[in-house]
Amino acid sequence: MTSEVNEVAVPETPVVETPVYLVYPRRFYVLFVFSFLSFNQCMMWLTFSPIERHAEAYYSINDSTIDLLLNWGPIIFIPCLPLTSLLLNTADGLRYGVLILAITDFIAALIRILPSIIFQRTSPNFDTIALPFIHVGQILNAACGPLVMAPVSQISSVWFAPHERTRATTIAVLSNNFGSAIAFLISPYLVDEPDHVPRLLYLHFGLAFAACVFTLISFPARPPSPPSAAAELLSTNAIGTEREHSRRTFLRDIKTCFTNPAFVLLSTAGGLIYGMFGAWTGLYDFLFQRLGYSETFAGKRRTKNV
Repeated sequence: MTSEVNEVAVPETPVVETPVYLVYPRRFYVLFVFSFLSFNQCMMWLTFSPIERHAEAYYSINDSTIDLLLNWGPIIFIPCLPLTSLLLNTADGLRYGVLILAITDFIAALIRILPSIIFQRTSPNFDTIALPFIHVGQILNAACGPLVMAPVSQISSVWFAPHERTRATTIAVLSNNFGSAIAFLISPYLVDEPDHVPRLLYLHFGLAFAACVFTLISFPARPPSPPSAAAELLSTNAIGTEREHSRRTFLRDIKTCFTNPAFVLLSTAGGLIYGMFGAWTGLYDFLFQRLGYSETFAGKRRTKNV
């Protein structure tokens, strides 16, 4: 007798391949360039507060003008932040944002030093000519504020592996605060009398020029391949479509955020902490002046407390 065997087709189990993510040494260069730019931006923002008394004498201005030069930071930050958000959510927005940051800060440093290059301090119209240049330079530098604060998490996500993101984010954030610490430390030493104010402006111009050159040499939008699943998601077409949609509903999303109690409490707490620290940073020399201490002493005390 012949036995019949029924053959049953068994579906093959699909083999799921685990994606391989690579990191590239270039990520450290990208982090260095961005941190350098962030460091410079904060140093330039605090140009005149650590040397308030000498700056007042050099430009024939009062402390109210010094405060305004400092306050251009938060004033210009408010309208520029939404624009920065839109820029970072476009194709290659991170690269374009950093390029804008480098070039704008370089132009700001150049504009501030031009009056001291073209005119003599003893010229009768020096104060009238120099002050608008200083204001324009500070405004341009203030417009760079969102460009050094907003892209931090995006840089760490796009370029670094998951276990490296915390360190990369920390370095990028602290570089801005480090700029304020160094500004209060070295500015009083470079400017020990009013006529030495241009020394500090030349230093900022040199740093801004170097940072701009580093950025123009190489600052790619992304690595050749993503270092993580999050970075891969950011580079897909689906996220690009979602970003297009987010731009169309930008105002509605903002309204949703500000009607969410959790978001309002979190943003208020963060704003108060950072705002109070920023105000204390800018007014530290002013407070010590009322107590009869020198700018050098204020710089030392402030640096130790950072």
